[in-house]
Amino acid sequence: MTNKGEQTKAEILTISKQIFSKNGFSSVTMSDLCEATGLSRGGLYRHFSSTKEVFTVLFESDKDNWQTEMDNAMQKGIPALQMLEVYLNQIQKEIHDGAGGLSLALYDFVQSKQESNSFLDARYDLGVNMMKSLLHYGQQRGEFKSFNLQTEAEHIVIFLEGLKTASAVIPFSDEVISRQLNHILERIKTEGVHNEKKSCI
Repeated sequence: MTNKGEQTKAEILTISKQIFSKNGFSSVTMSDLCEATGLSRGGLYRHFSSTKEVFTVLFESDKDNWQTEMDNAMQKGIPALQMLEVYLNQIQKEIHDGAGGLSLALYDFVQSKQESNSFLDARYDLGVNMMKSLLHYGQQRGEFKSFNLQTEAEHIVIFLEGLKTASAVIPFSDEVISRQLNHILERIKTEGVHNEKKSCI
């Protein structure tokens, strides 16, 4: 069971994600987060010491959650195609909810000298490794075609990151985004394996 402190921390991250997505990283202060969360300064500092810490934990928790969910799904024998569909559905929802702004905030974060490029490198490597694990799992089950796992994982991660970032400045329709995400599934799945849903939205 989640205790009150963990619940408050999760709520701070949820609200902060919206604030960073809208305003970038550099212009957001701890006072802004206090106002948005309704917490006192002491209440906020009880969980985070700076906007840098809030921002880094925000990205780390997203990856940790996906890793945990993916590991649990694999242990239960859930089809790889279904797992990838769920992930792409989440990507589309994030884009619809303004995730592109958070991607821009990430580059603002690095450019503000709050963190070196190693932060981006580590995040990219983690994303590629998780995607590679999922693709390998799908190949073992006969759901995905034979392809170079490293190259395909890199392609998917780079494409999705680029799509999220571009969506911050280009008003893609849900139809366009869905078509692009479905193309990933159609390109890698084994002939005869059917998606449970035709659309990623």
